[in-house]
Amino acid sequence: MLNLELVVEQNTKLIERLDRSMQELKQSFAELRLHVDHKFAEFRIEMIHSHIELRKEMDAKHVETRRELDAKYEKSEEKFAASQAEFFKMVERKFFWMITFHFGALLTLVGYLGKHFVDAYY
Repeated sequence: MLNLELVVEQNTKLIERLDRSMQELKQSFAELRLHVDHKFAEFRIEMIHSHIELRKEMDAKHVETRRELDAKYEKSEEKFAASQAEFFKMVERKFFWMITFHFGALLTLVGYLGKHFVDAYY
């Protein structure tokens, strides 16, 4: 019987030890859960701050890019206006040259016909 009491006492001690270990394990899991929740909250806050900073940076880049595009557009408009004015000047010169050439040829033809008319009837 003494043996049985000894075994029962050892089993009781082992069960108490197991209960303490289970309580410690539950406490550790609870602490771990709190720690994970805390770290997750910190991560979310950091992510929100990073998102805000990234958004500000993107907005600044957007404004800068828009200004660059507007400047390039204005330059291209100026170049287009200059090339269009140059083109119209060239067309005017060619047109006046062609008008001058045609009137000159017409006057020469009229003079030639007038000379032959005068020679033929006088």
